[in-house]
Amino acid sequence: MTKTNDKSIILDKYNVTKSDFLGSGMEAEVYAYDNNKILKLYNGMFDTNKQNILKFFYSNLNSSSLSYELPYIYDTFVENDILVTIEKRIAGSNLQSVFSEMNYNEQNEMMERYLNVNIELKSVKIKYNLEGFTLFNDNQVPLLKINNWFNLLKEIIFRKQKELEPYFKKDVINYDSKVNQLVVNLSLGYEGEYSLIHGDFYPGNLMVNKSGMVTGLIDFGLMTMYGDNLFDIAIGWVCFDMYNELNAKIYERYLNIIISTLGEDVRKRLYFYVLIYSFISANFYSHNCKDGHYQWCVKNLNNKHYWDAL
Repeated sequence: MTKTNDKSIILDKYNVTKSDFLGSGMEAEVYAYDNNKILKLYNGMFDTNKQNILKFFYSNLNSSSLSYELPYIYDTFVENDILVTIEKRIAGSNLQSVFSEMNYNEQNEMMERYLNVNIELKSVKIKYNLEGFTLFNDNQVPLLKINNWFNLLKEIIFRKQKELEPYFKKDVINYDSKVNQLVVNLSLGYEGEYSLIHGDFYPGNLMVNKSGMVTGLIDFGLMTMYGDNLFDIAIGWVCFDMYNELNAKIYERYLNIIISTLGEDVRKRLYFYVLIYSFISANFYSHNCKDGHYQWCVKNLNNKHYWDAL
């Protein structure tokens, strides 16, 4: 029996039809289950343990102070070798799909809301401590030895470079000295405020209603950590229009909004975190570094402007 038939059987069992289809991502197909819930069918290889960790994580977030919703998993199970989850339905469309339809002023207002939503995330409290400052330990970091968020980032960089060094040495100018500079900076330790980091904060993970108000932030996971909120803001900035598809100088416009809101002092840390994110995420979507994301990361790592600011 094919996976398509298996999925049809599951949909029939839960009285979900193809007309209830809401969309799909790299991992799952999403269907409306009822007015308040969605049903997700995961594709290919899946990790039930990760979904159980997410379920526990969402249930232990105190987000009562937020003006928008966070995800919640009601149930997770496997049927016909397909991972199925039933989750809270968050109203709206993802920001990435509607941003290009906004005029210049509407876009600027939306970017201001986007930043405020990110800042607001700092108020979320976790009812337990993330182990080693990270939700998932995909990098096999020795968590018991980690006592500072910068130490976690440093260890991840060390381990990721075992995979990435053959590619980076060819493509990143002065690769060895750049890695050393990041490690030296991280070795100073993090002394700032700790808060929840989404880790994949970009317009596709923000839900907005027809009035442009933010209704929810979805898809915590691989890069969810506990550390400096400015790391999320840096990702949110550099990923807003990652490949300049909108051709509307979003990159510069949003940076100006961040600086005018948080002050010129944050610029250096934004650049620093963009460089770290580029080192960490370069092979997230292609293990052999042959995709556009890797090239985008290399472009960041060869940006002299970022390094000169450190």
